[in-house]
Amino acid sequence: MGHGFQHIFGISRLAYFGGAVFAVIIILQYFEFPYGDVISSLFSASKIHISYGTNRTSSNCTTDNATTTLTSPQILLDSNMSETYKNASNLVHNFTKNESPTRDIFPSVNLSAVTEVHRKKQKVKVVSISEMHDILIHNRASSHPMKSLWTSRADQELLNAKLQIENASFNEDDRTLYPSVFRNISKFRRSYELMEKTLQVYIYKEGEKPIFHQPEAVMKGIYASEGWFMMQMKSSKRFITKKPKQAHLFYIPYSSKLLKATLFPNSYNRESVVPYLKSYIDMISRRYNFWNRTGGADHFLVACHDWAPDETRQFMGTCIRAICNNDVQKTGFELGKDVSLPETNVRYRQNPLQNRGGNPPSKRSVFAFFAGKMHGYLRPILLRHWENKDPDMKIFSKLPKVKDDKNYVDFMKNSKFCICAKGSEVNSPRVVEAIFYECVPVIISDNFVPPFFEILDWESFAVFVPEKDIPDLKNILLSIPKKRYLQMHKRIKEVQQHFLWHVKPVEYDIFHMILHSIWYTRVARVM
Repeated sequence: MGHGFQHIFGISRLAYFGGAVFAVIIILQYFEFPYGDVISSLFSASKIHISYGTNRTSSNCTTDNATTTLTSPQILLDSNMSETYKNASNLVHNFTKNESPTRDIFPSVNLSAVTEVHRKKQKVKVVSISEMHDILIHNRASSHPMKSLWTSRADQELLNAKLQIENASFNEDDRTLYPSVFRNISKFRRSYELMEKTLQVYIYKEGEKPIFHQPEAVMKGIYASEGWFMMQMKSSKRFITKKPKQAHLFYIPYSSKLLKATLFPNSYNRESVVPYLKSYIDMISRRYNFWNRTGGADHFLVACHDWAPDETRQFMGTCIRAICNNDVQKTGFELGKDVSLPETNVRYRQNPLQNRGGNPPSKRSVFAFFAGKMHGYLRPILLRHWENKDPDMKIFSKLPKVKDDKNYVDFMKNSKFCICAKGSEVNSPRVVEAIFYECVPVIISDNFVPPFFEILDWESFAVFVPEKDIPDLKNILLSIPKKRYLQMHKRIKEVQQHFLWHVKPVEYDIFHMILHSIWYTRVARVM
């Protein structure tokens, strides 16, 4: 009888435990806590293995580990950042943010199904390109940037420039620029002229290497926009001033890639780097009064790493942020204040223009092409519908590795349409690569703000396909008339000059276009 009692008692305990677990799940799902989907998914997907290992591939490309060590500010020494994921309350806090659970919570697990459920639950609105432009216009008309605590001569010069740009006379007689790729060629031309004539930028000398003032460490790869811009900005004789009282803009010369790689190479907690940047802002605001005068509204940063929006949102959110990862719905990217930075994959540091261009349309034998790692939820969907399904659709998960990515480049040079499908984030270097190799980009990334959005008419030379329409991708591309395609290809060649790095900057190139977007944004917001 004793054995029978123990058996009944054991069953009762199991039943009690099972009932408690079931109640927790029901409560989580009833209140729509994010863990509700995850728990139910874990119970139903027996093959999923959860690991908290630290080995992981970066979102779009493998990040080089920096070997340089850096003394952290005292505020970092007071925070035990390595314990983040050991604390259950922090885990729940991180999960409830607008980030994919596979990126930071379960770094070594492919939970694409869970990610898709989480995305659907958020019911994120898809904003079209035309709607983005409407939001941009509305934000600029209704924005109320912080007024300067005191006026300066630079403020008056910005107001004068604003008036001249708004009243720019219509003129298309220019052999250097092509009106068909711009929203308003006259305003752009006048704004650019005034930038060259007027703009003065002050660069803070403070900041410890390699995170600050070391562009040569980020001159190659997909985050190269950070290094190339910093190098050319620091070496500029036209735009740099050593007299901060004369400056229209203040540049914070840091690299978001090196910040992460130097301080937290094995961390995937995006907030771990925030205290370091906060301590820097605190330091320059104590040492100078320039930040305090405008609340940072006349300061700017240029950062291409995926973490940049999150690490700058809280304490540097008043700045003009030129960033690559710009989801208009999720990353805090503010149309009318922030700038969409081109993500450029520089393969040849000594000659970034090497191997540029591609075959003419008549010799492009591939209809549509994509190859890339399976980051995020979208690319597996693309391959599920199109890999090995249609001879016209050359859709691959990975190409054989050869020197200088020759296989990949050859496909780009010989394809009519190049599919630019988002990875873990909305941005992809394929957008600029397609332009570099003169292939019409097909952007599949909902709510992605394309580079130089405020001045370029992207729909004149690129195709935007909503993520939900991936099953109909070929029909959408086939519906583009030949005449229209040839026109788009021609415009790709016309707009290409604005996406090219040169060893020494030239007029209207990518350096000047990035700087112009920052200048144009500052002028539009001056009061």
